[in-house]
Amino acid sequence: FSLLLLSVFMGLYWGLWAGLIARERSRSSRVVPLYAAALWVSLEFMRTYFLSGFPWALLGDSQWQHLHMIQIASITGVYGIAFLIIWANTAVVSLWYSWSKPLLTVTALLLAGALAFGSHRLRQPLDTENSVRVALLQGNIDQYKKWDQRYVDEVKARYQDLLQSVSTEKPDLIVWPESAVPGFFLPDPAIYAWTEQVVKKAGTYQLIGAPLLRYSGPKELAYNAAVGLGPEGSFLGEYDKKHLVPFGEYVPFPRLLGPWIPALNAVGTFTSTDGSPVIRLHGIAYGLTICYEAIFPVLARHAVQNGADVLVNLTNDGWYLKTAAPYQHFSPNIFRAIENDRWLLRADNTGISAVIDPRGRIQVASLIFQTTAVRGSFAPRHSKTPYTRWGDFFAWLCVITVLLEFFIGSQAKP
Repeated sequence: FSLLLLSVFMGLYWGLWAGLIARERSRSSRVVPLYAAALWVSLEFMRTYFLSGFPWALLGDSQWQHLHMIQIASITGVYGIAFLIIWANTAVVSLWYSWSKPLLTVTALLLAGALAFGSHRLRQPLDTENSVRVALLQGNIDQYKKWDQRYVDEVKARYQDLLQSVSTEKPDLIVWPESAVPGFFLPDPAIYAWTEQVVKKAGTYQLIGAPLLRYSGPKELAYNAAVGLGPEGSFLGEYDKKHLVPFGEYVPFPRLLGPWIPALNAVGTFTSTDGSPVIRLHGIAYGLTICYEAIFPVLARHAVQNGADVLVNLTNDGWYLKTAAPYQHFSPNIFRAIENDRWLLRADNTGISAVIDPRGRIQVASLIFQTTAVRGSFAPRHSKTPYTRWGDFFAWLCVITVLLEFFIGSQAKP
């Protein structure tokens, strides 16, 4: 039932686009590609923020494998890719009904320009002089064992084996997936001691997905967090997840919805924070996102604006089983790397775990539902792309275009 409601809500954006396009066509007998593309981007931009936002499977994400075409995301963000797709398809339909040499020329120039820019950017060499070796742990822990106390020893043994397999290679950094620690890292002394022990044994810096528990007065607050530990097990930093999953990590409007969905109300116990997303280890600033925070362009951009030299996403896709969802959840990471010109490290409990370079090329990746450790390397970067500097200016230009067309069209005589 919840999935059905979500699908209906998501479908409203597509329906609204179709309805406004039909209105435009009835008024002018044809649809202008600029209006159609700007309208689509405006609605996707709204979907990113409205009611907490859910920019899952944006149209631009569908092109994650076409690296030459999507490099413009470093300027426009992922929304620019959707703009090109809608423009090109609307132009084909318009040209079918009414041949227009100017429209054909502009469409060809847009596509050729995007491809030329992409080709140029992909040819630019990446500095790997100060490369850092990394190991990404993929524990492949069954979703229903993760929170069951009967399987704590099994989870510990799994990660101890993975750490042993990579520590002999002496990587500079080891990354665990989201909520990998089988319990509350803080304040549980047993879990903290075990984590400190295995980190000391590995003898290297580590980023670990670990839930935390704190008290605010008499109230108990839980956080979905990532912690940074030094080779001696010392605590070096923490990031608490900002953007929680509605009905998974919290229940929106609890007074209104809580009585109707008591089961979800009991599950939704995490608290969000506004702390810095950057953890500094061995002189490198790591910009963290947790789970589906990776589908929000603004969060990765915020991390880079706060000094992140590399992006890291800790996640757990065990919920999705062997469906299309793990792949849909993975593809936005390609765009976060391109948008911000940063290497991106993704550690996933069940996969896909990967090292992605600043051009969106997958350097190494795992298969889903395998117990493995992904080895790779990256290099810290300090440059800032137009997207990092200016943010969603392109999406806002599309919103302005749609509003102008709407008001001008409303004033025009039929």
